[in-house]
Amino acid sequence: MKRVLPLLFLLLFIGCSSKKYYTLGNNLEISKNITYTRPIDVVTVNVPKYLQDQVLVRQITPYQVELLKKAQWLTPMKKRLTNILINYLQKSLNNPNVHLYPWNANRKADKRVEVTIKRFIAYKDKVYLDADYKIYNYHTKNSINKLFSTKVPTSIEIDTMMESMEKAYLQLLEEIKTAIIK
Repeated sequence: MKRVLPLLFLLLFIGCSSKKYYTLGNNLEISKNITYTRPIDVVTVNVPKYLQDQVLVRQITPYQVELLKKAQWLTPMKKRLTNILINYLQKSLNNPNVHLYPWNANRKADKRVEVTIKRFIAYKDKVYLDADYKIYNYHTKNSINKLFSTKVPTSIEIDTMMESMEKAYLQLLEEIKTAIIK
């Protein structure tokens, strides 16, 4: 009995801790097709409550979401989406001067980018991403405010859902980059 008890405890522990962790943005192939070297500030990306939690969610009806208890984000999505945005702008614009706002530097930034994610979730056979973003020009004191919305096909498999979320976010980043260089 003394030998069986530790074995049962070990099996219970292994069975209860079989969570999988997911992340976005590690597989992005970003091409440097333009150079924009003026400094850019990036404000932390705002996300809805369900993306602030560790557990992944999926929408199952228009009024209900389900927690995928065995699937968790590796890092908080607010931080992860902000880091992906900064990395994407640095690489795609061939610009090392893209930093998290506020930052300490001798040079003043040219533009500031703010993103608010309104909806970023899988529902049925699509991933939905609705967001708005603002690009403020420090020199002209003008800003542009844009709405963004996309749907990317997906499946019920979590890996496919992650791939579709990454594609949807990449579409948003592409649009932001284009707005910056205009």
